[in-house]
Amino acid sequence: MLELRDQKAIQNRLQLCMEKSGLDAMILTSPEAIFYASGFASQFLYQSNNIGLTAAVVPKTGKVTVICSEFEKQTAVSSCKDIEIMAYPMWIYIEDYAKDDAEDKPAQPDLNRTFRWAADVIKSTCPDAKVGVESEKISHSKWDFLQSQFPGDHLVDCSETLIESRMIKTPWEISVLRRAAEISEVAMNKTAREVVPGMTEADVMRLFKMNCQMQSSDVQDILQAHTVAANFAPAIVPRHDRLKVGDIVRLDGGPIYCGYGADLARTFVLGNKTDKRREEIYEILWKGNHCAMDMLGPGVRMCDVFNAVQATIKQYIPNFKRGHHGHSIGCNRFTEEAPFIAAAETREFQPGMVFCLEMPYYSSKNHSYNIEDTFLVTETGVEFFTHSSESLYL
Repeated sequence: MLELRDQKAIQNRLQLCMEKSGLDAMILTSPEAIFYASGFASQFLYQSNNIGLTAAVVPKTGKVTVICSEFEKQTAVSSCKDIEIMAYPMWIYIEDYAKDDAEDKPAQPDLNRTFRWAADVIKSTCPDAKVGVESEKISHSKWDFLQSQFPGDHLVDCSETLIESRMIKTPWEISVLRRAAEISEVAMNKTAREVVPGMTEADVMRLFKMNCQMQSSDVQDILQAHTVAANFAPAIVPRHDRLKVGDIVRLDGGPIYCGYGADLARTFVLGNKTDKRREEIYEILWKGNHCAMDMLGPGVRMCDVFNAVQATIKQYIPNFKRGHHGHSIGCNRFTEEAPFIAAAETREFQPGMVFCLEMPYYSSKNHSYNIEDTFLVTETGVEFFTHSSESLYL
């Protein structure tokens, strides 16, 4: 699937947003931003988040340059197209790159080297460049170094530029996100049918992981924020409390598929009966969900959807408060990306956006719920990739 990725389409969108922001170049350092801009997913950077292992330079015109280690260069070459690649030596021996006059191997890579090379790449074509960086993704020392290379107001944060670029998806991105959502939905429906009394949260997580992975070899990882019964807080190390009839199970998350995430939620009762208040809560959340679905479409402000949903739910649960009722989704590891369907977000929905709409509620007494589906904004309305059930009962 990755081989179908359109590098030029994503690069052109990035450069268009850079032009609007007045940027001559960007130095990207987070694994997601590098992957988005180049198609290269650095395994070591994703796993360690050791900023400086890899960087991407995006110029206002021309190809993106990826700076990575020699060990990962082969992956970059095989998985990317239409980019430039620069590689620095690692401490390991690689016969392919061995030379008698090669420099001595470092015990660990010099992470400052990527920033020096990135600065040199930019200054070689634009000495007086205005450069955007992910200011929250680099250390103070790296910021100081880059300021020495691009002094004064020539070094700025590029977070908003990345948000503007990533929130409109290319056709390839849409197809990947659609497939990721479908995999998650199938896995959730299958998991819900397989959960029985006596199982634990650990069992639920194992089932969901297996049901995602069995659908595609391109599933890289599984994000799980499931909650069961009175445990309303997700746990990365699962608990072993036994489920019983009447408990509410909330499945939330999805696979990372070809570098892009899925974030759905499904809520169901274990058995054929539960407390009446729990049924009422789910019905109320669906009122909010219907309110949002009736409003969604191009030209609609995100804050207006949020405010309408809040007003709907508050009619029945007066103290109900949420910070947002959905988010953009793309190649972020946590799946939630800006912009959000939130009170202060005045952006309008635009064709090409892919969003998750969600209606969560958490309680130890009444258990936890979420209605969450993924949709695409089209020229005339919205297309939902997935469809939650209005019934708590399977």
